[in-house]
Amino acid sequence: MSDLTARLGERRNTSPYDSASWLLALVVLAVVIPANDKIAANEVFFSAHGVSKIAWVLMLTVVLVALWLLLAGVLTVLKKRLQSAPYDVAASAIMFVVAWFLAGNALTQTVFSGAPALGPIIGLVFAAGVMLLARRFTMGSPLFVFASIAAVAPLALSAFAGSAAEAAPPLAFAPDPQRPSIMWIVSDELQYPLVFDKAGAIRAEFPNLRALQANSTTYTHAYSTANYTDYAVPSMLAGISDVEAEGPERMQEVRANIGIVPSIASEYSVVMESPMFRFECDANECASIGSARDTNVVSQLLGFAADAAAIAGRTALAHPFSAAFPSFDGKWRDFWAGGDEFGDNAEGNSVSKAIAGLRSAEQAAPGAPIFGFWHTIRTHAPWNVDREGKVIYPSRLPIVDDAHMVGSNKAGNYSTPELQSIERRLYANSAIDFDRQLGQLIAELKATERYDNTIIVVTSDHGATISVTADRRVGDTLEQRWAEVAHVPLMVKDPNQVEPATVVAPRSTGQIASSVLTAAGATPSPKLALSPDLSKDLPRGPVFATVGGGVMTPWVYEGVVEPDPWLPEDLTHPSPDHPFAIGIDQALLAGPVPAGWQQVDLAAVDALNGESTQQLVVVERQPGACDPGVTTGLVSSGGVVTGSVLWQSASSNAPDRGWAIVPKAESYEFWCRSA
Repeated sequence: MSDLTARLGERRNTSPYDSASWLLALVVLAVVIPANDKIAANEVFFSAHGVSKIAWVLMLTVVLVALWLLLAGVLTVLKKRLQSAPYDVAASAIMFVVAWFLAGNALTQTVFSGAPALGPIIGLVFAAGVMLLARRFTMGSPLFVFASIAAVAPLALSAFAGSAAEAAPPLAFAPDPQRPSIMWIVSDELQYPLVFDKAGAIRAEFPNLRALQANSTTYTHAYSTANYTDYAVPSMLAGISDVEAEGPERMQEVRANIGIVPSIASEYSVVMESPMFRFECDANECASIGSARDTNVVSQLLGFAADAAAIAGRTALAHPFSAAFPSFDGKWRDFWAGGDEFGDNAEGNSVSKAIAGLRSAEQAAPGAPIFGFWHTIRTHAPWNVDREGKVIYPSRLPIVDDAHMVGSNKAGNYSTPELQSIERRLYANSAIDFDRQLGQLIAELKATERYDNTIIVVTSDHGATISVTADRRVGDTLEQRWAEVAHVPLMVKDPNQVEPATVVAPRSTGQIASSVLTAAGATPSPKLALSPDLSKDLPRGPVFATVGGGVMTPWVYEGVVEPDPWLPEDLTHPSPDHPFAIGIDQALLAGPVPAGWQQVDLAAVDALNGESTQQLVVVERQPGACDPGVTTGLVSSGGVVTGSVLWQSASSNAPDRGWAIVPKAESYEFWCRSA
């Protein structure tokens, strides 16, 4: 032991308090600062817990000082119990292990994310250097102080700057033992001309939307506030109809907020299922986000601290250590990382989470009204990854950074007729699958006897810029921009509504919030500054802003003839009973191929390599093997249906080519609908 200490040199830093400061400085730099950077930018986190940023700064200060005293106490006891040499070894070992653990995680998360084994190896060198410095120099205390200031500075500055999300303006709720529930549904990028025909009726390919229209109010000229989800969805929740008029600074606050939700949560159980916001609580647990009933400050702070610790662990530590901390699924989440949320939506599983949330809310507070917000990205673009982020689509379906969907070049034009066909039909079939999921959600509301006394809103954040010839985020003409992007579906079923109605006057998705509060029997606070409800005209509009990281290019629609970007072949499916999207059909999956289908004679099968357990298969059928007018078929493996194949349209350059995304298997069989 003496030989080891002799090799390391004489320990000059003999202060347990300074050694504790070295340890805490490392923890603050590696864990607290990354977590606090994330927390400081997350207004929803503070709003959801009813905790101010100043309170968190004070609480964090107390925690850090307490940890410092604890570590200093442990090292002081060791120093008193041990001789100088053993104490030197013990203190050095503690410093080395802590520094190695933190450095290894930090390096694995950043520099060596592609080669995680190198993180701990290089971390050994860093840990040895820190240990030697800590033995020789009594400078831990100033390091700890400066690191702590750096950790709390962003929070303190943002707290003094003020925030629109920190306080939940109270609502005056009229007494109502039969207060209706709310089901607010946003189908990402769902186009109006895809869903509605020119007469304003829903196309037959969307049977559940069509059934809902029979007892809903259809707004035939509804428009989105913005073409960017990060602005369009928060603007809905905040009741904003003119993004450009609010200005960039105000919209930055709105993007970090959840609008009317903190205020309405005092009377409602909340279920938010979205790639932007994920939050579940019953009416009592929701008290911390706006109810006067919650007076237990200690409970609020402890809950906040527990979630903050989870953020710290999952932010700063690499796998498998990060897995020891709970994720935020089932509680709250507003980070755009997406994760399994994007994969679940892409594979069509998002509705199961929404239904699970509704059931959880019912179990926690039976009979209490529920505020449900289901934002599905099933109808966004065809995604190229599965729920684990692993690649499904190889280069055969290129994803271009500057384009919105698969198959386009940077100018937005389709690179080949082949990709034009598959992209358009992937999108259309995804919309048809959203309708299937909507049917499941409505069936759940009916099964729990909530359907009649629920206001159901179905709309979109904005449309998709997909036309006959090109895929562009903003169309070539004002007509195209209105028809494909600004003009969105909007249907509202009021509580106990039994007759259809139609409103042809222009309306904004920013007016939904006021209508929801009216149905809930709530009088809005002037602090909420909401747009008027859907029964009223706007003083200006419709106003649509094209947004790319800020508020830009406000545009007022003046009314022109709308083009229809869809052809009948884009929407073809094998049977009206099974209008399913690629790889998704609950009625047929995992069962034998039903009668009425014939196996296809194939010319070639190309199972393209990818990282995912989902397999992209490109298949060529023999000419004349199937009816060219039916462009969807089945895929099976071992006699069991595993998904569907999309045959290219008859007008494409390869009408006998099909595309399927199915679970990987040794072999695949393809099926056509019999004539």
